[in-house]
Amino acid sequence: MQDINSLSDLFKYFNSTAFIGSAVVIIIASILLWLIKQYLVKKVAYTTKDDQHKNTFIGMIFNVLQYLVIILAIVTVMKLHGVNIGSIMAGLGIVATIIGLALQDTLKDIISGINIYNNNFYKVGDMVRWNDEECDVKYFSARVTKFQSLKSNSTYTVCNSQIRSIEKIKDRHIATYLFPYDRDKEQIDAVMNRIAERMKEECKPLKSIRYDGICSIETTGVIYEIKYTCAAHKTEQVKDMMAAISYEEFKKSGVAPGFSSMYK
Repeated sequence: MQDINSLSDLFKYFNSTAFIGSAVVIIIASILLWLIKQYLVKKVAYTTKDDQHKNTFIGMIFNVLQYLVIILAIVTVMKLHGVNIGSIMAGLGIVATIIGLALQDTLKDIISGINIYNNNFYKVGDMVRWNDEECDVKYFSARVTKFQSLKSNSTYTVCNSQIRSIEKIKDRHIATYLFPYDRDKEQIDAVMNRIAERMKEECKPLKSIRYDGICSIETTGVIYEIKYTCAAHKTEQVKDMMAAISYEEFKKSGVAPGFSSMYK
């Protein structure tokens, strides 16, 4: 008789408003999580590949929304089952302390993630030096960052609280050329402008380039500058191409710089 009553109670529960409501809440929460991920991450975050700031922001927002949906779903289910949320909230002092201790690492990661974002430590797509390795920032959320090593192609997933400081590799560079005092400035300007134009036409990874003319006068000669920008991981490729084009143009024009010319 007890078994029959138990089965009857179970059947009543499955047909109750609380069970049906809970099932609906769980389904809606699951759909919301799926939509947030599909829309925010795939449709919004990466529609403009160059918008690194937006990609980074979306990763963090998705994490926060994910936690919000889960918390709201749990609270709603508890209410449907007649749990007095008010009395629970009133006695949450000890529970909050226990949960805080259990989740302190997670909270540290989230706070660190907000700090990284607000202070612009890096963005998705940036090149950084992490643990003495040059890496691409592939993913960023409120809790973790994923770095991909350029050297080994390995991917590192790092908790944000472990990132105290990091070196962002610059994408702005200067090529300096030291010419003796007796070189004609007009000839130098002509050949340097040709170098800049050829780089603009032939070097695909180049973002921008500008010939700035004389930047300083030293005891050893006159220094001319070409400033350019490129993605950090393309720096070596661009430098090699700059050197090759510079050599060709100097050889063709008969105007050559001194031995102290360098790239920074």
